[in-house]
Amino acid sequence: MRDSFDITIDVRGLLNVPSIISLLGADGKIYQTERPTGRALFTDLVVNSLGITNEQVQQGAGNVNCYVPSITSGGVKIADQAKTMIIARVVLSLLDERYMTNYQTWIQDENTLMQDTDGSFFYNIPFRYRSMQTNFKRV
Repeated sequence: MRDSFDITIDVRGLLNVPSIISLLGADGKIYQTERPTGRALFTDLVVNSLGITNEQVQQGAGNVNCYVPSITSGGVKIADQAKTMIIARVVLSLLDERYMTNYQTWIQDENTLMQDTDGSFFYNIPFRYRSMQTNFKRV
């Protein structure tokens, strides 16, 4: 049986590639489940799982949050939409319609730009996940 940890590990593996690492910069990171506090000035990705069923064909869901430092315009901090768009489009291309040996991922829902409690902005990308359990035995 696969679980929520497997989802975050699998999706982080899809994202831990040179095309993403270079966009995150030297201090950017890819985190599983949560982003540490004090990272508002860094470009990061956070992979979350929203759970998975315990059926033979397991269905799960999660989010990838793309954090990009804010910029100042007219004395106000706003989202850096240009940089966010570049990173989000690469993430979307890596997650949508991916068929791996043990699982598949796809983008199903609309994506949203949001503001976190620390004032930083992130782009939320919901994804779906499917895996076939291999521990079922014929009786």
